[in-house]
Amino acid sequence: MEDEILANFGDSVSVAKVVGSGGDFIVQVDKDVIFSKNDLIGTNEPRFPKSGEITELIKAHKA
Repeated sequence: MEDEILANFGDSVSVAKVVGSGGDFIVQVDKDVIFSKNDLIGTNEPRFPKSGEITELIKAHKA
């Protein structure tokens, strides 16, 4: 995922990984949550993002 983000946005972004507990997977842009594995609306099952999904969410957030 980090490689995908850096390939699409280059030096205009920084990627930081924070190890926590609870099995959550959260992606934030400018302190706004754009993806949370455990808080997906309209689904009963947590999931990781699909290929390209985070890139599209970042672009939408920046628009």
